[in-house]
Amino acid sequence: MAKKNSSKQKKMNVRVDFTPMVDMMMLLITFFMLCTSLAKPQAMHLTMPANDDTMKSEDKDKSKTELTMNIYLAGNDKIYYYVVEHKDDYGKPEFLKETTYGKNGIREALRNHKFAPTKVLMDARKQLEAWYVAQPKGNQEVNDSIYDRAMLMIKKGHVDIVKDNTLNKAQYEKVDRDMKAFTETDMVPTLAVNIKPMDDCSYDNLVTVLDEMQICCIGKYVIDKIGDKDMQILTGAGAIQ
Repeated sequence: MAKKNSSKQKKMNVRVDFTPMVDMMMLLITFFMLCTSLAKPQAMHLTMPANDDTMKSEDKDKSKTELTMNIYLAGNDKIYYYVVEHKDDYGKPEFLKETTYGKNGIREALRNHKFAPTKVLMDARKQLEAWYVAQPKGNQEVNDSIYDRAMLMIKKGHVDIVKDNTLNKAQYEKVDRDMKAFTETDMVPTLAVNIKPMDDCSYDNLVTVLDEMQICCIGKYVIDKIGDKDMQILTGAGAIQ
């Protein structure tokens, strides 16, 4: 009996070698790391009001009078601000005023504050920005450092470092030395703001007010809780029931 020949197909193993791809991916990653300019981190300067334990007695009196504004954020997009002229008036509800968000509301109240108008600081910032734009781009990192430092000086009230859209480098260097030695003087009055959100205010309202702090060059502001004294003011003025 003849042996039956059985034909079987050979199975070919199809295999793609991706080993060279590893080298190529590493080259691509290295290329993008070297050629891509990384974004600089954006930071917001927050300068908190000084601790009461380190403040002088006359500064403690001012903390509740002409150089401080309390901003209350309520529900339904309502906003109030509270400013008194004398220490003895603090706590009286008749000094509470309702306003709105935006340039015709709380920004206007900050700009035209009776004792520390921030429009002086805003004008100085515009002059600093004009100087910064006119600088050559070749030394941008140095210009950024000077701009940030000068902006901090303006928020602290040193508006004399700019004049006619130009940075007064001699005055800038003097103020910089004085700040490092804690001997700075001759500042224009600056405003301290206490932002006090209520439980029913929205997150968007809080962000909007924080933006106003940057727009108005407010260097001293803090987010604080509603206290018993605040409740007396708000209740007495009819802001809350």
